[in-house]
Amino acid sequence: MCNPHYNKRVTNKKTMFDSKLQPMYDGQVLVNEQAKKDAVVLAALHAMAQRQFKPQEINRHGVWYISDRH
Repeated sequence: MCNPHYNKRVTNKKTMFDSKLQPMYDGQVLVNEQAKKDAVVLAALHAMAQRQFKPQEINRHGVWYISDRH
C-alpha cells in the first residue's frame, strides 16, 4: 500500500505537471514554466510550429502511430 504522505510529498515539488500553463504559438500550445526553460522542448515546439502543428509525414505510407499496446 502507498504511504499516505506520498502524494503530498510529490505535489509540493515543482514538476513538469504543475497546473500553471501559459499559451505559446498563438494559443496552440500550453506550457508550464519549467517547459519554457527547457531547450529541447522549445526546439521541438519550434519544429512543430514550422509545419503548423500538423502530423509529420515521413514516407509515402502517411503517419505512423506507434504504441506499445498489442
